[in-house]
Amino acid sequence: MIEKNSPGIYTVKGDILPIQIINSRQLSEEENLWLKNLSDKLDPLAVLKIGDEAKRQDKVNSIRAYMDVIAKANFNAIEEAINMSSPAKSLDEVFIRTGLAAKWQAMAEERNSLNIARNMVKLGLPIETVVSATRLDLEKVKKLFQQT
Repeated sequence: MIEKNSPGIYTVKGDILPIQIINSRQLSEEENLWLKNLSDKLDPLAVLKIGDEAKRQDKVNSIRAYMDVIAKANFNAIEEAINMSSPAKSLDEVFIRTGLAAKWQAMAEERNSLNIARNMVKLGLPIETVVSATRLDLEKVKKLFQQT
């Protein structure tokens, strides 16, 4: 027999010992913060919320084992949460932390390579030379040749 205790918490009776089953997706976050977030799929905001709630309830010292399990299972989210909780000192730092700097750098490099490739195509250089010099994908260089 399965008995629903509350949303997401069930008790299976009829065996030697009753068994409790927890479906964390059905748990209310407000009522079951600690159970619901016992997962390896936390995002940085959930990690920050757990930390804030532990401080608010003055439970930081009493939940060290819980936080250790959360940290091991969600290392990247913990790392991001730490970065989010320390304010960036500049816009450049925000771009670096979010990965936008690397993406923009890569886009700028590709744009420069495309401009060089266009000039090389206009000069009538062979496609192999353009690909070798610019390190662009062969298909992109072929498109440049087709546009001329």
